[in-house]
Amino acid sequence: SMVLNGKREPSKKLAISLTRWLSEQVSSGPQSPSSVYRRFISEKRSQLAELTAKFYEAKLAPFTVWCEQFPLPIVSEIGREHISEFLAHIRAGRRARTGGVKPLSNGALKLHHQTLKTFFNYVGETCDVPETWKNPVDGIKVKGSQSQTLEYSDTEIQRMFEVIESNTDKLLSLRNSAMLTVLLNSAVRASELLAMNVVDIGQDGRTKVTGKGSKQRLVTIGQSGQVAVTDYTRIRGNH
Repeated sequence: SMVLNGKREPSKKLAISLTRWLSEQVSSGPQSPSSVYRRFISEKRSQLAELTAKFYEAKLAPFTVWCEQFPLPIVSEIGREHISEFLAHIRAGRRARTGGVKPLSNGALKLHHQTLKTFFNYVGETCDVPETWKNPVDGIKVKGSQSQTLEYSDTEIQRMFEVIESNTDKLLSLRNSAMLTVLLNSAVRASELLAMNVVDIGQDGRTKVTGKGSKQRLVTIGQSGQVAVTDYTRIRGNH
């Protein structure tokens, strides 16, 4: 998925495997996993934000490759046992930079599980499936992430600002201080903050944020540090 997202160059071994895979004749019928996958991604790109569509693409592309290597030529014939086998396959993870193999965490595996469930819901809605067909992901349980929310102490927060203020570039220091203040005093995600434009920042601490699914909301940070979050679409409709 990191190669697909452009975050890492493919290794020589991966490049050879992909070349061999692309040169092989694969099923391209209307109900083959690869055909349904392409339709699914195309539909997601028309409905969702680009990053969300790329997320689906990165999670489902390995499954499509696995189906063609199996091979599983008809998507409606994929059963629960195949999904379980794929999840076991993907859980093994990939080679770590430090050597050896790094298995997927429960949280990472859960993302694959949820994405597959969404994909097969699409299969049931758009493909010619038997009346007795059921989503093969249903009934397969995957533990979620056990990670806890990280809370910073007052000392740690003070240290962060001290590091920022030590920058000799005052303009950069002011910018970084403002960014850290917003992150610490609001429910804004780091990716949402980085995606903000100047026109999104209003008066009196009112900031328009575009989140998952291109949903917009207003985040207001008062002088006392209190945070108010409002649905931007509803406000815009009232005015």
